[in-house]
Amino acid sequence: MSITKVERRKFWPYALIGVIVAYACHWFFRVYEHSPVADSITDPFGLTRLDWVSQNWSSFPWINLDFSENSMMAGFFGFLVVTLFYMHKQTPGVYRYGEEHGSARYATQEEIDSLKDEIEDNNMLFSQRSGMGLFNKRLPFDRQINKNVLVIGGTGDWKTRSFVKPNALQRNSSYIFTDTKGLLVHELGKSFEDDEYQIKVFDVITFMNSNRFNVFRYMRSELDIDRVAEAIVIATKKSDHSGEDFWIQAQTLLMRALIGYLYFDSSLSGYVASLPMMADLVRNLKEKDGAESVVTILFQELENELPGNYACKQWALFNELFNGETRNSVYALVAAIVSVFDHDDVRRLVEDDDMEIGTWNIKKTAVFINIPEVNPAYQFLTSLLFSTIFEVTFKTADDILLGRRSDVSYPLHLQIEGDEIAQVGKIPNLPPVISVIRSREISLKLMIQSLSQLQELYGEKNTKTILNNCGTVVYLGSNDSDTLKWLSERSGRMTINDRNVSENRGRNGSSTLQNAKLGRELLTPHEVATIAPDEALVFIAKHNVFRDKKFDLLKHQRAGELADSPQDKNWYRYVRHMSDIDEFLEGVKPSRNLIITEEDISKI
Repeated sequence: MSITKVERRKFWPYALIGVIVAYACHWFFRVYEHSPVADSITDPFGLTRLDWVSQNWSSFPWINLDFSENSMMAGFFGFLVVTLFYMHKQTPGVYRYGEEHGSARYATQEEIDSLKDEIEDNNMLFSQRSGMGLFNKRLPFDRQINKNVLVIGGTGDWKTRSFVKPNALQRNSSYIFTDTKGLLVHELGKSFEDDEYQIKVFDVITFMNSNRFNVFRYMRSELDIDRVAEAIVIATKKSDHSGEDFWIQAQTLLMRALIGYLYFDSSLSGYVASLPMMADLVRNLKEKDGAESVVTILFQELENELPGNYACKQWALFNELFNGETRNSVYALVAAIVSVFDHDDVRRLVEDDDMEIGTWNIKKTAVFINIPEVNPAYQFLTSLLFSTIFEVTFKTADDILLGRRSDVSYPLHLQIEGDEIAQVGKIPNLPPVISVIRSREISLKLMIQSLSQLQELYGEKNTKTILNNCGTVVYLGSNDSDTLKWLSERSGRMTINDRNVSENRGRNGSSTLQNAKLGRELLTPHEVATIAPDEALVFIAKHNVFRDKKFDLLKHQRAGELADSPQDKNWYRYVRHMSDIDEFLEGVKPSRNLIITEEDISKI
């Protein structure tokens, strides 16, 4: 940045210089007058006299107050010239020469390198030559930028290949991956296993061979009842129409009552509550033949055992506010949500828990969440999982940072690699969460195809909050006009020189040349859209945009640890038992199998 401040000139310095120049002109002319007169024919311009002055000026004293008419005229002329310089037009103000219309430019390699950690494995990788240290404690204060990253890239723009996999191979933290194909766990799992990571898989594509997640295992107080109910209702919300708010509030109230009942009753009776039990409760909500419903009786029994509990208060409030067809409509809406638990595969996935979320920012962990690409029916499960992840990991990090845990000195960083994050569904409270996760050593890497995906899920205002809390934006490609315009504006405006030539070829031909300075975007939307397929634009907070090649996965030092196909030796194969019976059958050796014939059975 070149800033020049121009102030109004003061006269006295020019007056002093004018007096000095006036005397110098007088003195020179007096020396000239002492020179021999030249022949006007052979030397009409008096050059010989000037030559004589140049050879003899040192023989004259510096102080000469003997003024002549001509020397006084020469002195006056010298003073006049200096005065003209003073009177030359100049507008006071602040000037940025060469930056009149903007100072945007591409970031230099030196500027980008200053953000990196000296230890290569401690860096996040953005492109082939750009990255950033993951741990702010190891960086100078003026280089500490939040680690949330927004990655924009359409289908086939290498989001997984040039960003997710290279950063996974860094293995400098715990990781959570979302995957719409279910391949990442096979391609990366062996590498993590060899580095002694614990590996968790939550598969909402096949609902088989998966770790299990039971949200009730992570509910520590009745305050969690509201969080779980809200997460389910928000994730299943179909639109943002204001008319839907009535039904949303009604569903939430009933959800609080049912979840609260399971929470308190399981604590009193000693069983493990789970979401599928809600489906059983919903089936028994309605009264039959004028008799009280089964659920009403259950709430009465809970009130007798635990008077004034939160669940019964919500149940009483729901019945007080809604009746008749309105109540039946709310029953139907909640039944539609929990009916997915009628599938045995879905029920097994959430009946018990072995995710061990509380250990993820203490012990090196790689979590793979497989989500369907086009089926939104089970998005509320992944939304609820993420809501629980934030709640539990925040609590763990706070306990460590506040000294409540003596076994851990500092939380392990947790990176959430949200590939195609829009397929996860709406994550409850994501805008406020992304604003505060930095202090808990958690960072979000959100991968989207366009800004419209975020706006559709979170609305325009919340999308701005999410964008403002991403310290880095990595652009790999897009066709969305709003996205291209936003990135063009983010690149900034630069100052360019413009030259116009006008030529007249008439009888009195003439031409004019005009130079001017103009402003333009460093990258227009068209230029952003048409970067080369192997190029990336990296926008880092407080820095100019960096243009570079996408990261070449094969150039990573651990690229050989990846798997490409089931035939690869590094292809990770795993087994997750979803019941005690599965685990038992897995342990039965073929040599111990008993072959029983019908004849044997008849003898029993």
